[in-house]
Amino acid sequence: MDIVFANMSKDRLNQTSDGLRQQSLSRNLDNATLQELRAVAAHEDPARAAHLELTGAPRAGTWLHASPSTDTGTRMDPLLFRTAILSWLRVPLSEADSICPLCDGIMDKYGDHALVCPCGGDRTKRHNLVRNCVYHFAASAGLHPELEKPGLLQPRPFVGPTPENGIMQDNPGARRPADVYLPRWRRGTPIALDFAITSGLRDIPASIQDAASCLTAYEDFKKNHLDTARICSAEGISFAPVIIEALGGACGPTATKIFAELAKAKAVIAGEPPDRVLTQLHQNLGIILHRENARARLKRLATPTSGTGAVLAAATVLQSAAAAA
Repeated sequence: MDIVFANMSKDRLNQTSDGLRQQSLSRNLDNATLQELRAVAAHEDPARAAHLELTGAPRAGTWLHASPSTDTGTRMDPLLFRTAILSWLRVPLSEADSICPLCDGIMDKYGDHALVCPCGGDRTKRHNLVRNCVYHFAASAGLHPELEKPGLLQPRPFVGPTPENGIMQDNPGARRPADVYLPRWRRGTPIALDFAITSGLRDIPASIQDAASCLTAYEDFKKNHLDTARICSAEGISFAPVIIEALGGACGPTATKIFAELAKAKAVIAGEPPDRVLTQLHQNLGIILHRENARARLKRLATPTSGTGAVLAAATVLQSAAAAA
């Protein structure tokens, strides 16, 4: 009986709205709901409006479809996963804003501050885990990557007592533009992958207008900082800023191209479709990003809302386990 009723309801729905199919109707309803949420958020809470755009960016939600597996690195501790989901839905994690215990800044009740907090080492750990994930992926694709390769950019030659550009660096030989260095890339040219994770909530109005604005802006900053891109090119090295947005997990245009090519290279060796391999990479990166974001939020929570007490109670245990690892 239930099956018959379900079929009747489906048929009736498929026949409505000028013959649109159920899939199209559902998509239209979802889009209409999203537009309503955007309109309300834009007037009442710009941060929520930016949140909607950042979490709705291409591939931002790929991590939600990953099957939990220790072997593939897609398993997340239940408490961290719960915190990540609450944040994804923008549910307050605490009763009110408080003081961050690590930097004395404002820890907002949604935990957005934890994504950019300069203290506690969470940003560095998140960066390194994302970098390592891509490094191991490139290694499995047979590309022989190197981590933190030094000496790619040589110090400028001296003219008298100072370098030719007149600027004396504290340690010019320490420049390492490659978080991951690939000795052979397009047409055999080596490439330096420089990773960074930035939050679109740093510029809320820009993110509301374009969720990718923070990614493209940071790509440009990376290329122009210390003239890195031009100097790398002069040394025969391609320079690629790999930028990931912290809240949703979307990738910058350069990172998107790099990951697609890495997936093609690995697909040849693995004998799998490139799209599937690429999805696995994005899932792994997303799990790492949102797991570490959740961990950073837990470390800074003050008074939890009802229902998040278990998360806060486990924070000490999680920190102790991380310290012992």
